[in-house]
Amino acid sequence: MRKKLADFLRVDRNSWYKVSQQTAKDKELAEHIKTVLTEHKHYGHRRVAMHLGIGKNRAKRVMRLFDLHPAASPHQRHYKQHKGVRPAPPNLIKELGLVAERPGHIWACDFTYLWLPYFNRWYYVATIIDLHTREIVGWSVGIHHDTKLILSAMYDALSIHPPPMYLHFDRGSEYLSEAHLNLCGGLEIMPSASEKGSPWQNGFQERFYGSFKTELGALKNITSEGELFERIALTLNYYNTKRIHTKLKTNPRQFRQNYNDKNKTQLQVKTEVRDKVLPISGT
Repeated sequence: MRKKLADFLRVDRNSWYKVSQQTAKDKELAEHIKTVLTEHKHYGHRRVAMHLGIGKNRAKRVMRLFDLHPAASPHQRHYKQHKGVRPAPPNLIKELGLVAERPGHIWACDFTYLWLPYFNRWYYVATIIDLHTREIVGWSVGIHHDTKLILSAMYDALSIHPPPMYLHFDRGSEYLSEAHLNLCGGLEIMPSASEKGSPWQNGFQERFYGSFKTELGALKNITSEGELFERIALTLNYYNTKRIHTKLKTNPRQFRQNYNDKNKTQLQVKTEVRDKVLPISGT
């Protein structure tokens, strides 16, 4: 049978036995390599070959064939999820079909990157936007995109405005950190997170950053952090107080003021009507 198969394939019949002998040799070498790795567990194929006095290619082939590897270094860096990160909350805006009905109803937060040639490093800007007025209600700048950066923006917003009912963000570890979610819980803010790999679910922030970077302009001439912070502050102030938002037909700050004035007038009318009705009803 072997002779017929060898003739059909046009190979030497003795090669069958050569393959068998090579397999036996590889198994024997693999046992020697295992012995070497027991004593020198971090040896790669080159050191194994030097130890056994064989070619490095042969050692590499046999180690790969029998899945033999040096032990991993105890100092090897492993990228794991931060242990302070919690499971992401659901996307409440999508699930509940939420639409921002008034200022402070829904806020959305995110951060973006700015490259500073002079410092040869990235800077990060975290912002919080009110989805009803489109106003940037809080912001912060830092050299790390961490929990401290996004909490600073949150504290900045809360120093001026009352807590929102909902806060929307993406699934970054900064926003899913224990400190950030604890802050939401302590202020009775309902957290909402975009689904994984769905940045468009935080589209208000994405669109804002497009405008923000355009208005901010090139940063190649900035040579100090103070100058950077001033440029960012002026750009955000321009966006909030002067730049017309096409959806609002005015700037975000004026839109909020118009909303407050309108509702203040309505509240005054309701109060006047109530004051007239109560004496008549005798209540």
